[in-house]
Amino acid sequence: MSSQTKVPRGLYGVSVTDSSIAKSDAAGTLIYRGYPIADIAAHAGFEETAYLVLNGSLPDRKELEAFSGALRRRTRADARLYQLMRELGVRAHPIDALRTAVSALASIDDEKGVPDQQASIEAKMSVLAANCHRVPRGEPHLQPKPELGFAASMLQMLTRETTGEYDRWVFERVLIMYMEHDLNASSFTVRVVASTLADPYAAASAGLSALKGPLHGGANESAMELLLEVKDPDKAAAYVTKALAEGKKVPGFGHRIYKKFDPRAQLCKGYLQEMLKRRNKDDSLYRLCARLEEEMAERKGLPANLDFYAAPIFYTLGIPIPLYTPIFAASRTFGWMAHYNEQVAENKLIRPDATYVGPVDMKYVPLAER
Repeated sequence: MSSQTKVPRGLYGVSVTDSSIAKSDAAGTLIYRGYPIADIAAHAGFEETAYLVLNGSLPDRKELEAFSGALRRRTRADARLYQLMRELGVRAHPIDALRTAVSALASIDDEKGVPDQQASIEAKMSVLAANCHRVPRGEPHLQPKPELGFAASMLQMLTRETTGEYDRWVFERVLIMYMEHDLNASSFTVRVVASTLADPYAAASAGLSALKGPLHGGANESAMELLLEVKDPDKAAAYVTKALAEGKKVPGFGHRIYKKFDPRAQLCKGYLQEMLKRRNKDDSLYRLCARLEEEMAERKGLPANLDFYAAPIFYTLGIPIPLYTPIFAASRTFGWMAHYNEQVAENKLIRPDATYVGPVDMKYVPLAER
């Protein structure tokens, strides 16, 4: 038997590849291609950040226009994808509908080379994500307005309203923060598929499968359901006490990497407070979030993560909860494609080993004797 190297379950703390795309740190830092997330969020637009993540450098004006134009030209989705979603029916989870459409895109798309295939997936994911809840329920699909830009067009489809400038700016910041986060579960899944040299459609479909789980992408939906359940800031302490006594996981708290604080969550916390202030709304939702954050930090030492503050932002914007994870997917697609490209550039099939702990030397017993 070949020699094996035992590693922690979940590969925690194990480096399995080199990457120059992004890096998070336990101390509460996150960089995209060397740029701190706070700097990116304060100054860059979505397409500019996507170009950076995909190509490794900030674009000049000509490069940005070409990149944005390539996305705009590929935004509209084939009617057959919507028909496929519709046939799944109301029982379909939005991510399942989205994943099915992306998988089918491989057979429908006319794009030939990998770069064009990736651009098609990146452009259409936001449109399919905005429709993956309504179309299976029999509602007509919504058309994008690519002239608005990636984030604004997506927000318009999600809310079907004309939103204010600050709301659009905040939504774009949240998309930027969801775009990439080094070797998370879905990005690693994408790299595993890419290592087989499967096409980008297969890799994106696999990424969507990993994102569906409540320990990854589904956490933002669970976080909002928690906030709606508790409602009153004064009930936060009692909720946490009961949840911890019953051994329940409180969604939106804790992170595999961040031990002190999630820099994305802290930025979104400020955005939420300002959004409510500008709307002249009661700030009880913000105070509820802050109280829950205080309780979890004091009792468990767990920081709020991005999902915890992204969820109330989406809710304040009027976006239906079942679309929170598809929004995550629409943005993270750009990170997935960056990992796809990095993997195939110096490819080695990802094929780890497992330590066998089952029985040996078993003897077959005929069916009639069992």
